[in-house]
Parts: sequence; C-alpha cells; structure tokens
Amino acid sequence: MDSLVLVVELVKALAWPVTAVVLALLFRDQVAMLLRNIKRGKIGSAEFEFEREMQAIEARVPDLPSLPPPASAAKDATANPRGTVLEAWLKLEDKVIDLAMERGLTNATARRYAPASLQAVRKSGLLPEAHLSLLSELQELRNRAAHDPDFSPDPDAVLSYVRLAADLEHQLNQISGTKA
Repeated sequence: MDSLVLVVELVKALAWPVTAVVLALLFRDQVAMLLRNIKRGKIGSAEFEFEREMQAIEARVPDLPSLPPPASAAKDATANPRGTVLEAWLKLEDKVIDLAMERGLTNATARRYAPASLQAVRKSGLLPEAHLSLLSELQELRNRAAHDPDFSPDPDAVLSYVRLAADLEHQLNQISGTKA
C-alpha cells in the first residue's frame, strides 16, 4: 500500500510540470512568438527590456559611424552594468556641456546644471534629428540604469549603449572641431 501511495503522490507532484513541458513543446513556435513580444522581463540576472530598446535604437541610427568600445568595457559591462552605463552617459554629457559652452549656447554655470546644456544643444540645430533622438533615448536609458533597483541587463546591451554613447560623443567632437 505504501508504494501505491508513493506512486499517486509522485503523479500528483509531476502532473503540472509535465503538462507544461508537453504544451510548450507542442506549441513552441507560438510560445517563441509570444516571448519575442514581451516588453519587459527578467530571466535570471538578464533584463531584456534594456536589450530590446538598445536593438531598436541601433536600428534607427545606421548613419552614425561606429567606434569600437574600449577594451575594458566588456569586463565592466559584466561586472558593473549600471556603473558602465552611467560612466558612458557622463562622458557624453560632458561633451554636450563642452559643445554648448564653446558655442555660447549656455553660460559658465552649465557644469553644475547639465540639463540646460542638453536643452540648448537640442534647440541649436547642431545635430540632425536622428542624433537628437538618440541623445534623448540614451538619457532615458541612463535614467533607468540609475533609478531602477532591478537593473541588470545583458552585457551585450550595455556594450551597445557604451558604443552608441561613444559614437555620439565622436559626432559632437567633429562638430566642435576637437579630437576624441
């Protein structure tokens, strides 16, 4: 009788997991399509909303010349994705402030209030619309990195962020006539 109870309990314990696996296998194409449409989520330590947004941004700015990310960026993106994104943004933000001050778009207090410089460069017409959009999107993703307690994206998405920020910084250097 004990072995019969054991078999019944085992069947009860495995019924739903086995059913879920069978259904996933039967409808794997539909499940894959549904997973591609998920806007936000986390599997283990990977956040795929940030990754999807980086892919979308990269697709929208194909005319931006691409520079290789720094050699240490891959290690940093894995060890400290939040810090890597914030560091890339701060470098870009500093370049925007430099450009705004150089062109007389803002005053000397810009170092203490970066949003004024960002807004002045946006309004100046120095950058094409696609690059202004990129600047805004990178700022939004930086804000998510800074404020989302669950921020832990795929390292490749972080590297994409670093590369795009460096590419935009390079464009700003070309506008100002300085070397990167």
